[in-house]
Amino acid sequence: MTGYRLYWKKGSGSMVVEAALRLAGLPFDEVRIENAAGLRPPEFLALNPAGKVPVLALATGQVITESAAILLALDDEFPEKRLLPPRGTPARNIAVQWLIFMATNIYPAALRYYHPERHTADPSTEAAIRLQAGLDMDRDFAQLADAIEGPFLLGQAMTITDVYAAMLADWHRPALQLPEIRELTARVLENPAVAEAWRNHGFGA
Repeated sequence: MTGYRLYWKKGSGSMVVEAALRLAGLPFDEVRIENAAGLRPPEFLALNPAGKVPVLALATGQVITESAAILLALDDEFPEKRLLPPRGTPARNIAVQWLIFMATNIYPAALRYYHPERHTADPSTEAAIRLQAGLDMDRDFAQLADAIEGPFLLGQAMTITDVYAAMLADWHRPALQLPEIRELTARVLENPAVAEAWRNHGFGA
């Protein structure tokens, strides 16, 4: 037992949490959830009643869910690892702003795109929901691209916000047609810690 335990599922948002743990050099145990059925047992729902990954159990015994919340918690605990810029700086404000923007706009749109049936009681509306979700992601990635200084969001220094953006772009391939997003993703994947988490989760397939 390393003190950290990551519950993850291939292709999911747990990729960015694994990347953060590896970037910070933190040893962790892995509990792989093989399929949707693995999110429903009582022992997992006791950790996260929402039945979702990622879930990170800390050394203290506390359990944190929601990818952005986990990233912020890890940065709070290990500020010297520079997952995000230092507290109290304009750069941190920008990085957190775009992290939350993606978590509350692009991530939910991706879920609507891939699982429209979860967002309607009328199957005849699923195609329209999926179409609008794609358009929403196009709009939001364009806003993000405009904010990128290059090659990363804040210029030359990569943060976990960049990894989050690359993860979401892999879910919405039209985003990679934007030069800023394409370059950011390529540069993120040059980092060995991120590349390992990316491969483990089956991204880029």
